[in-house]
Amino acid sequence: MTERRVGGAHWWDPDRVAHLADMPRFCPNCAGAVTGSEGISVEYWEADRRVYHTWCNSCGWAGNIVRIQRMVGHEPED
Repeated sequence: MTERRVGGAHWWDPDRVAHLADMPRFCPNCAGAVTGSEGISVEYWEADRRVYHTWCNSCGWAGNIVRIQRMVGHEPED
C-alpha cells in the first residue's frame, strides 16, 4: 500500500506553480477575463512547450496561447 500525503511538498509542485504562473488571465483579442465562468484555458504540452488552448466567453475568440522565451523579428524598411 502506498502512503497518502495530505499536506507538505509533492513531486508535482514545481509544475503546478508553473501552470498557475503561465495560465492566461485575459483574452488576447478583447482583453476580457478568461478565468472562471468568463472563459476557459486548457493546458497541454508540445514537447517541452506549455500550450494553453483558450476560449473567451466575452468575444468568442478561441486559440492557443504559448509563452515564448525568445523572438527573432525584423524591422520593415521605411
